[in-house]
Amino acid sequence: MPRVMLVQPGARHNYALARFLNQHDMLQRLYTDFALGMGHPFRGLSHIPLPAGVKAKLNRRATDALPARLIRSGVNVALPGSGRRTLRQPSARDVAESDGFYLQYFAEGAELRARAPRKPIISDVFIVPGAYRAVDREVAAFPDWGEAATAPDLARRYETHSLAMFEQSDVLFCPSQAVIDDVTSYGAQFARKCRLVPYGASLHASVGTPEPGRVLFCGSLHLRKGVHYIRAAADMLRASHPHIRFVFAGSGSPVMRAKLAAPNIELLGHLGKTDLMREFARADLFLFPSLAEGAAGTVLEAMASGLPIVATREGGVDFTDGESGIVLPPRDPQAIADAVVRIVEDRVLRAALSAGSTRDAEVYSMAAWETRFIAAVSDVF
Repeated sequence: MPRVMLVQPGARHNYALARFLNQHDMLQRLYTDFALGMGHPFRGLSHIPLPAGVKAKLNRRATDALPARLIRSGVNVALPGSGRRTLRQPSARDVAESDGFYLQYFAEGAELRARAPRKPIISDVFIVPGAYRAVDREVAAFPDWGEAATAPDLARRYETHSLAMFEQSDVLFCPSQAVIDDVTSYGAQFARKCRLVPYGASLHASVGTPEPGRVLFCGSLHLRKGVHYIRAAADMLRASHPHIRFVFAGSGSPVMRAKLAAPNIELLGHLGKTDLMREFARADLFLFPSLAEGAAGTVLEAMASGLPIVATREGGVDFTDGESGIVLPPRDPQAIADAVVRIVEDRVLRAALSAGSTRDAEVYSMAAWETRFIAAVSDVF
């Protein structure tokens, strides 16, 4: 089996990719900023009283599925003049013993390409590369919603890093067609590097008893998520369909919360997993008109809960229009209002879409994700 070095800042997907590789004896090493693997000495300090927030953050970085000996944590901040934090430098031995590298959005990619020019690099393009442009467009159109445009220097760094990833990676794993489409907008030559490898969801939910007219959105309250278009749709339906309520589960700034407040809107704030699953069970449908994602985990969780999906393709989950939900055009509150009314008022349609969503959830299960990920990695190496 090939031996793969995984470079992953943060705890994306609760280290699912590292777990998959390890389960198939393919993980040579995980390089990350901070992770508590099985056998890490810090794991024995759970009896020490800590603030709840600190303990929650530590728990997110703990995994019993990865031995501590396979993890190299830490960051290097000793980069004169750059002010840039990088992950701990991979050792010469780890580079030599790896058959190739799997990098989250080309993390440490330029350095590894220089050190091992003939070893393959797979980059996980976990978000639409031009997401910041989508945000800037909305900030310009909705200047009073409390968000700022991307600073020019930061935008240049985004573009430089993305182009380096496209040019220097051998393969680009993309979780949705929306990501592939955006990558190829940077150059048609990059299309041959793209592989569609959808993510999965770890939520094990059951179909609940929906409250007709309860429309759920879950995610951070930002313009990129299209929440302002939900507010516009809610305004359209307030008088004609007073039984329809738009429910937001997610944190947001005071300005954003004030802009979203309306008689037919509920702002629940950030919810823990138990409370969120309760909301999935109550909801009539799931609404996600995002303008730029990679693959929205909340959409996959909604599918696992049997909810009809009303979402844009830009939301990053490739579902079949009319079978498990309704595909929205971006930036279209009238389309949102029409889709919501159609599902809420046609209970036969709602039941059919729910059944289709439950079927599609199997495609996005963790087991299915592991199978396709391992197959795709093995094909490269």
